[in-house]
This record gives sequence, C-alpha cells and structure tokens, in this order.
Amino acid sequence: MAEIVVVRHGQAAFASDDYDRLTEVGWEQARLLGEYFFGAEQQFDAVFSGTMRRHRETLSGIHDAFSLSTITLPAAQETSALNEYDFHRLVDSYIEMYGNKLDGVSVDLANASSFYRFLRLALLAWSRDELSNVAEPWSAFEQRVKGILATLSAVKGRVLVVTSGGPVSAMLREALNLSVAAMIASNLQTKNTGVTRYFTRGEQFSLNMFNAVPHLEMAPHRHLISYT
Repeated sequence: MAEIVVVRHGQAAFASDDYDRLTEVGWEQARLLGEYFFGAEQQFDAVFSGTMRRHRETLSGIHDAFSLSTITLPAAQETSALNEYDFHRLVDSYIEMYGNKLDGVSVDLANASSFYRFLRLALLAWSRDELSNVAEPWSAFEQRVKGILATLSAVKGRVLVVTSGGPVSAMLREALNLSVAAMIASNLQTKNTGVTRYFTRGEQFSLNMFNAVPHLEMAPHRHLISYT
C-alpha cells in the first residue's frame, strides 16, 4: 500500500498583475507546512509538482524546513498534468457569452467573492462543453488528471504532490466518484496548503484526509488560513 499526500499551493496573488506567485502569507503557509511534515518525521520517497511558479515556490517553502536536517526531500518531478486549468480564460469566456451581471447587477471581478461566483458558473458551463475559445476542453482536463493519478499509483512509498485546487478536486472526483457539481463545490473550498491524503492499492484510492491544514489550526497561525 502506498500513500499520496496532495498539497494545494500557498496563497497566490489574487487581483494582482501576476497571480502565479506566492504572497508573503503563501510563503509562510508553505514554510509552516514543511515544519509540520518535518516535526511529524514524514519522509517522502518521491515528489511531484506542477510546473507553475506558485507550485515551485510552495515546494521551495516546504523544502526550507528540511534544509538543515538529515531528512531530505527527493528532487521534484515536474509535470504540466498537475497544472491548474485556465480559470481566467474560463471566466472571460463565460462573460463573453452571458455577460458580467449577477442577479441583474454588474459586478467587480477584482472582488474575490464575485469572481468565484462567476467561476462556479463557468466551471459548470465548461463541464457541459458550452464555452467557446477555451484551450483545454473539460474532457482533456479530466483525462490528464486520470493520467497523473495512474502515474502516482504506480510509485511505491509516500509521495508528496504539489498542485492546484482544480486537480485536487478532480482527483477527489475520481477517488469518490463524485458528481461534477460536488467536485466544483470541493474545488472552491480548497484551502491554501490544504493537505489531502490517499492510501492506494494499485489504482484503488482510499481517501484518508481532505483539505486539512493542521499546520495552521493553532491560534498563532489561524489567521493565515486562506482560499485564493
């Protein structure tokens, strides 16, 4: 039996000119997660990561906690299969087709709450192949996640995976046979540096933990819990 530990990236720079980077909060979240892994003496036999800057920076923050110890992290195997879907393009495509109003009122997409309400609608439309001008069809997104799951299930030992909320929830959909609506709901509640753990036997996945932040739950760090 193998163990797969899936981590969503730290807080990214929402409503900035470059979302694909960690904020100071995101770096702190990643370092605290690394300290949690180190304190629990969790050694990893393999590490996989998406190729986005926020994935690499999250892994770097985790790695800092191991840098002065005798426990080392294996070199990361980077793969675009763990990258996020293009949520900005999905929202733009949805607005191009249906407009930017919610309940008849135009909204400011720089507001995170409004943006994620539109993202929920865009994801549902994407899953029904209703959006135009998107680079990756829904079916292709699901297939690449299935492919990386097959790769991960073939690795022996404990595997650390750093990715984004979309692949986190798509993996959950595969493991638990969730509906698309349930997958989207789980996607939009994934915490930054949230930990999801599976035990695997072959290609059978048993969920042990979802979206947990034990490294942020104590009072001194609770203010660091975020979702962007």
